[in-house]
This record gives sequence, C-alpha cells and structure tokens, in this order.
Amino acid sequence: MVERVVVAIDGGPASTAALDWALARAKVQPVSLELTTVVEFGWAPAGGPDDDFRPIYERALADATRRVEQEAPDIKKTSYVRRGVPADELVRASASADLLVVGTNKTGVLAGAVYGTLPLRLAAHSRCPVVVVPTVWVPSAGSIAVGLEDDATAEGALAFAAGEASRLGRVLDVVHAWSIPATIAVEYGAIIPFHDLQEAHAAILAEAADRVRTAHPGLDVREVLEHGPAAMVLVDASGEAEMVVVGTHGRGAVGSLFLGSVSHDVLLNLKCPVAVIPRPERLPDYPVEP
Repeated sequence: MVERVVVAIDGGPASTAALDWALARAKVQPVSLELTTVVEFGWAPAGGPDDDFRPIYERALADATRRVEQEAPDIKKTSYVRRGVPADELVRASASADLLVVGTNKTGVLAGAVYGTLPLRLAAHSRCPVVVVPTVWVPSAGSIAVGLEDDATAEGALAFAAGEASRLGRVLDVVHAWSIPATIAVEYGAIIPFHDLQEAHAAILAEAADRVRTAHPGLDVREVLEHGPAAMVLVDASGEAEMVVVGTHGRGAVGSLFLGSVSHDVLLNLKCPVAVIPRPERLPDYPVEP
C-alpha cells in the first residue's frame, strides 16, 4: 500500500530535516509525497503588502520539489501553497494523509515552551500520526521505542510502533514507566507498597508486549520497565532509538497548546524523530495483523 505523506516546507533547516526523513522513508516504504507550505495571513514586513512573502515560500516549495525529482524521481508528488494559520492548514492537510511530517529546531524546555508550539498544536489536533523530526537527526538503525501508558492511548501507539519495527526489521522496545502516586505516598507514609505496585505495572507491560507478539510473530519485543517520570524515561530512550512513538489524548484549545502530558514533554526534548499517534477516536483503522 502506498503511504500518503504530507511534509511541511518553509525553506528553513527544520523543513529540510523533515524532507530528509521523508526521502529516507521512501527508500523502504512506497509513498506519495505532498509538499506543502503555508503563507500565514497578515505576516509581512512593516509597511509591506502581505504578498511580499509568497514568492519566498514558493521558492522554498520549488526547491523541495526539485530535490525530490532529483533524488527520488519515481515518487508520486504534489506541491501546494496554502494561505492561513499554519497549524490549522496542516491539520486540514492531515485529514487526507497517512502521515504528517514536520521538522523542528526548537528543543529544550525553554525553547519549546516559547517557540516550539507548532508541533504541539499538530500533535494535539492532527487527523493522522505526526512525525516530528529534529534538525540534528541523522539516519540510524536503532530500536523503535514506544511509550506504554495504561489507558486508551496505548493501542494506537503500540500498533503503529509494531508496524514500524516489523517493516524495518528493528527491535521493538515497549517502555513503561511508573511511579508511586502522591495520594498513595501520603496515605501510607513510610509503608509504601513499592513491590506490589512494581509487580502490577510489570503485569501491564507483559500483557501489552504479549499482545504485540501475538499480532506480529517473529518480532523481537523487549519489555522495558522503569521507575520514574515517563517523559524522562522516553527522552533517555530516544538517545539510542531510531524513533520514539507516543500516544496523545488531545485536550481542547488550551490544553492542546501546552499538553502537559508525556507526549508534550518528549516533543520538547526529542533526540530522534518522535511519532505522535492521535487519540483513538481520531485514528484510522491501523491493521493489527502484519
């Protein structure tokens, strides 16, 4: 099946990283590319007309198109100049895509909180999985790491990550982080049922890993159980991984800007491409069987 991939282009190093990743993917997966750029309403130099910036975006799009023609001439491709709010237009584009790819050069807590909101908005509202590629990305053959939360976001993320690992022939690391809830710590004081909680979370992890093994016979699945904040554990995993996969709930207009979730924190500190899988009601029907 040909995968429909939308790549956000603005001519900067972040969009170059996104296109690098998409072209690398095209070498191992049949894809059709939509290269899209968004000219934001009302954004122009002081005293200048709005159209001043349109040729810049058009040149960036033309350059990206020529690059695809040179490096992957057999790929089906289209290019679009859109006008409007970038996040809104890219979300619209995601409605007919299998994958939305966007680059970022804003990592670290301060940079992400102030400047890096576009990937967060897209992750919260996209109708398809979003892959956020850092400008420091270089191709690697590491594992596919998926964050396992004990809620409805788990299945979509697991299915996507298992599909990636199977297709690429990689190890799948199912990563589950746990900590002692504050309410339990307060209630029990020094008598915290640490081992009971650890065993309960180990059971959650083992059950999820077994579901993946059943659906993908032959896939090398490793269970990674860590005590600590989930985002910190996944960020650490991203240092060795080829891709990190997380699910997201999406939390409305305000919450989606600063998600306050594991996916939010991972996106602000990513070391490798991160795939954010929409909450279940927005997901297409990912195949469970390989």
